Amino acid sequence: MMANTMAIENKTVLATGDSVVGRRKNTVASKLKSSGSLVLIAAMFIIGAVLALSCGIPIKSVMGNYSYDVLVILIIMELFTNLIAETGIMQLLAIKIAELSKGRKRLCLMMFGGMMFLISSCLNNITAVMMILPIVFVLLKTLEVDKKYVCVFFAAILALSNTGGAASPVGDFPAIVIMTSGITTFLSYLTHAFPLFALTSLVLIAVWGMRVKKENDDGGIRKLAVTNLKSQYKNIEIRFDVLKWLGVVFVGMFLAWSFVPQNVMPPEVIAILGYGAAMLICSLKGLKVEQKMDLKSVLTIASFLFFAEVVSETGILSMVAGYLQANIANPKILVMAIMLITSVVAGIFSAGPAAAAMMPIIIQLCNGPLSAQSDWIAVAYAAAICAGSSLFMWSATAGFILSGKVNGAGITDADGSNTSWGVAQYMKYGFVNYAIQISIALLVMAIIL
Repeated sequence: MMANTMAIENKTVLATGDSVVGRRKNTVASKLKSSGSLVLIAAMFIIGAVLALSCGIPIKSVMGNYSYDVLVILIIMELFTNLIAETGIMQLLAIKIAELSKGRKRLCLMMFGGMMFLISSCLNNITAVMMILPIVFVLLKTLEVDKKYVCVFFAAILALSNTGGAASPVGDFPAIVIMTSGITTFLSYLTHAFPLFALTSLVLIAVWGMRVKKENDDGGIRKLAVTNLKSQYKNIEIRFDVLKWLGVVFVGMFLAWSFVPQNVMPPEVIAILGYGAAMLICSLKGLKVEQKMDLKSVLTIASFLFFAEVVSETGILSMVAGYLQANIANPKILVMAIMLITSVVAGIFSAGPAAAAMMPIIIQLCNGPLSAQSDWIAVAYAAAICAGSSLFMWSATAGFILSGKVNGAGITDADGSNTSWGVAQYMKYGFVNYAIQISIALLVMAIIL
């Protein structure tokens, strides 16, 4: 009897010890995960500084050529997005989409995907994703979706946030880098890029839409889902009186970026003036806006720009550009080769560092024998980064943020288990997104250049 008691007690102690160790491991893992971005920021700054000092490059020289304008525009556009979000227009659009689709899963994917492309082309794509997710989660939970649908739906959303961000010069970080580089103008980039990325988005929407089977039920659950969604957001007040004036300011910023030369008024100054006018409007109309922004994302991009500038100062990228030009005589093949290299770099290291690191090569090519095609080369560069940023979960600007929100939303499968959507689940969809985007971009460049 005592032996049995002792055995039970020892087993209990061991189990308790295992659980303590498990909790400690989980705590360490969670801390590493939460501080991973900060470690990356510190590493980029430290490695960049060490590289500069070891190559005899003064840090003051690096900072003299630093792309402060990129950071300013990025911050301003995120703050401007907060103003638009406070008007309630995004929630209204999402509810209207749910009503028009009548809860049909295929139509939901296609219409929300189209909405994501359009919003991301005008506003910061991370903020755009965050604004529509609460409504999407309410709808998907009521529709009783399965794991496959969740994977397909958010694979499409992730890719379309990337194509939308690349469709306009202020949609995302790589596009802003291109706009401020001087190789193309705001209007030229917009008129060349938007049709290409709109076409790419239509193909993505069609491909993923066809992966969703049509429902064979009577539509009762779908009707309930839409009704539930409308009831949860019935008290939303849409501030059209503020929205119309914000629209006027936004259009004014676009026109200024399009027609005012950068040497007369830099794009970052236009952004600051536009944001100031928008804040004044919100104040006069009594709209209180809680301005929040992700400082980690700003510091991350700041570190990428710093490291890229150091690498550029070493002359390594100029040597790479010279090697490519010396060994690939055909300009069209040269551009396509750079597109493939850039897309792989963006896929492995994410869009931010790829855009910053490869930009000096693109500038050198555009100032050389390919100067006549600089507008299309800028778009080809953006398309390559866009394709690469859809390859892996970590490649996309909004990848891990979107994954965390989906996993924490409590969307359950038919058997009651929570659906998970992360790096492993996105992998095969990412390869398809990449293949579609890079194939279309290469085909278009092969025809046009």
